[in-house]
Amino acid sequence: MRVMHLELGRHLYGGAKQVEYLIKAITVQSNAVEQHLVCAEGSDIAALRLSDCEIHALPYAGEPDISILWRLAGLVRALQPDILHVHSRRGADLWGAIIARYTGIPAICTRRVDNPESAISRLKYAEYKAVISISEGVRKVVSQRCPASVFQQVIHSSVDLSEFHYAADPDWFRREFAIPEGYRVLANFAQLIERKGQHDIIAAMKQVVAKQPNTLCLLFGKGSLADDYQLHIDQAGISDNVRLCGFTEQVSRILPNIDLLVHPAHAEGLGVILLQAGACKVPVIASPSGGIPEIIKHEKTGWLTPAGDSDKLATAICSALDNDDLRHALSEALLNHVSTHFSTEAMAKGYLSLYQHIKG
Repeated sequence: MRVMHLELGRHLYGGAKQVEYLIKAITVQSNAVEQHLVCAEGSDIAALRLSDCEIHALPYAGEPDISILWRLAGLVRALQPDILHVHSRRGADLWGAIIARYTGIPAICTRRVDNPESAISRLKYAEYKAVISISEGVRKVVSQRCPASVFQQVIHSSVDLSEFHYAADPDWFRREFAIPEGYRVLANFAQLIERKGQHDIIAAMKQVVAKQPNTLCLLFGKGSLADDYQLHIDQAGISDNVRLCGFTEQVSRILPNIDLLVHPAHAEGLGVILLQAGACKVPVIASPSGGIPEIIKHEKTGWLTPAGDSDKLATAICSALDNDDLRHALSEALLNHVSTHFSTEAMAKGYLSLYQHIKG
């Protein structure tokens, strides 16, 4: 079976990272699948060395670049894949649908986000044999636009536990981020955009600091609201307790050193950072948005507080920091849940079964 993956993301995180996981896991599980990866020239994923997978890096200037269609069509004609697997990012889902219709190659689309789509998306999904959602939360959104004739399934995103091998290194951590002695550290890793909920964290931290002044929150990420968030931090008088740290590529090294991950997103396809926290046995407070409750089960694998409710978030943070034993117990339970249900092996097994189903 010959499978062509289409992933047009520029950076190797989020969906593109999941594509890397999938290709590697399929290579381990099956020698009957020949894999090809089509990606954007100059992207991070184009620079990967993937055994038993040929990489085809095509010029691509972003979603308005319709010329990608001619390049894709030529590559499909040359390779004649049995299945086109489109990973929805930067227009790939639309281009994949057009190529599927034009060439007749059976195509599947993996959808990773839970934001609503317009009614015209029904035409796009109609060109696919299957649309796969990374969570039940995403599937609920997809099912509103996807024709009933198109096969739908949930296959969870995954985390490669072997990538999260760092032990806690408190000396490095406190030196790297200038953390005062005796401070407890919270962290958030996400784009600085409204739906990720950092505004709620900042509002909650004003209450947390009033009760537990030796608490520091590090907000990792970049985005359009960075200046706005800094203004809110300054106005709240908590600039010594909340810091914008910018984007980091050291997530796996940072995580084992923090006391609590806080992720009160208002919308979330699944929340891979929660899987990464689980891999590092870090306790989590999150919101019941999108696919998050499939990872964080309230008071079983973490805590859930309503999105947008900074008062309840502050209460949950203070309560968690006051109970070391419960934080430890929930972080152990989260690791067990993640390693059991969100492994790269489980994800690859799901897709291999789907490929066989589609190919017939």
